[in-house]
Amino acid sequence: MSQEKKSSDAAPEVSVARQPIFDEHRRLWGYELFCVGERLPAGQVCEPQTTAIRVATSATMGVQQILNQDLKIMLNFDEMGILEEIPYALPPRLAAVQVEEAVFLRPGIPAALEQLKTDGYLIAVHGFSGDATFEALYQLADIIAVPVIGRRKEEVATLLAAIGTVEARLLARRVDDSARFDMCREVGVTLFEGAFFKQPDTFTMRKMTSNEISRLKLIHRLEQQDPDIDDLAETLQSDAAISFRLLAYLNSAAFGFPHKVKSVQHAIRLLGWPKLKHWLRVVLLGDMGQSPAATQLLQLSAQRARFLELVARSHDFWGFDPESLHLLGLFSLLDTMLATPMEEIVRFLPIENKLKRALCGDTNNEYQPLLQLARFVEEARWEDAEAMIGKLNLDREKVIAAFKDAVAWAGQLATVDDATPSR
Repeated sequence: MSQEKKSSDAAPEVSVARQPIFDEHRRLWGYELFCVGERLPAGQVCEPQTTAIRVATSATMGVQQILNQDLKIMLNFDEMGILEEIPYALPPRLAAVQVEEAVFLRPGIPAALEQLKTDGYLIAVHGFSGDATFEALYQLADIIAVPVIGRRKEEVATLLAAIGTVEARLLARRVDDSARFDMCREVGVTLFEGAFFKQPDTFTMRKMTSNEISRLKLIHRLEQQDPDIDDLAETLQSDAAISFRLLAYLNSAAFGFPHKVKSVQHAIRLLGWPKLKHWLRVVLLGDMGQSPAATQLLQLSAQRARFLELVARSHDFWGFDPESLHLLGLFSLLDTMLATPMEEIVRFLPIENKLKRALCGDTNNEYQPLLQLARFVEEARWEDAEAMIGKLNLDREKVIAAFKDAVAWAGQLATVDDATPSR
C-alpha cells in the first residue's frame, strides 16, 4: 500500500497524545503515541491506523520534532492495520510496531511481522503471558511491554529472566514512582513508562535559587488585577533568555503570523495581553526547569492547565474559575520541575489558599478530583477516567473534547524545542 493512498484516506478529527518512554538513565528514549477523537466509546481510543496516518503525514504537532531528534515512536496495531501495511507509513529506523499477543495468531500476521522486522522496524509485544503458543512472537520481539504496578522485586526479576531468554528488552509500564523505577532498574529493566517522572525525588530536594524566585515573582506580577503592561513589557524585553524563548514560540509555525514578531510590545499588539499571558507563564516556567525530564514536564503542565481550564468552562454549574484551574494545572508539577518541596514553592504563587492546598496534596481539597482526572486521561487510564467522570457528574464528551484541545494546545510547545538554547 502506497503512502499516498494512506495519506489520502479521510482521517477522523483527532489529536495524537504521547506518553514518554525513558531508558535506565532517565534519558528520553521515545514516545508511545495514541489518539483521542471528539466522540469516543467508553474506554476506547482511536483506531491505530488513524494515529499512524496522522503521524506519517505530520498532521500532529510535535511529531516531526520527535523524529528529528532520533527518538523512537511506538504505536499499537490491530490485525487490519498490519495486513493493510499501515506501519509502512512510518519511518522504519524510528518506529516500533506494537501488537497484542492474540493478534499474532491471525492468518498472515506472523509473516507480515517478520517482513516488518526485516525491513527495519522494531517489533513490540503488548503483554507477556509466557504461553508457548506465542514463542515465535517472543523470538521476533525487540520489546515486550508489561505493567509492573503491584509486582514485587522478585516477580519483576523472574519476569525479566523469562523475557531475557528471547533477548527482547522489557518495557516496564505503570512505573508510578521513583522507588518502583529504582527497583526495576536494579533487576535489569532498561525501558520505563509511567508517572514516575512526574513525581519529585525526595532525595534531591533543594532550596530555590534567586533566579527561580525572581521568575515566580514575575509570574506574580503577570497575575495582578491591573498590571502595568508597558513596565512589564520593558522588564521582559530586557531579559534576554525570556525574550528569546517567547519570540521563538510566537514565530514558530504553530502561530502562523504573516510577519515576524520582533518584540514583546509587538507580541502584545498582535495577541492582546490576556492571550500573551498564557504563553508568558509557560516561558517563565520553562526557564526554571531543573528535572532531567523538564521538557516533558513543561509540556504536560501546559496540557493540564488547558484541560482543567476547558473542563471548568464547559461545566460552569460548578462555579470554578477557569483561569484559576488553568494556573492549578500549570503549577501542578513545579515541585518535580524545580526539585523543591511544593510547600516552599506555593509561598510565591499568585493563587488562592485552597488552590495552594490542592498543590500540596490535601486529599480533602475540592480540586483534588480534577487533578486526578487530569492524571488519568494523560496516562490513558480510561477506566479510571470514566469512573472519575461519573463520580464528578461530568459530561464525558466534553471532557474528551477538552483533552483533545489540550493535547493540541500543548503540542505547540514542541514546535520550538530545537530552537530553544540549552540552559
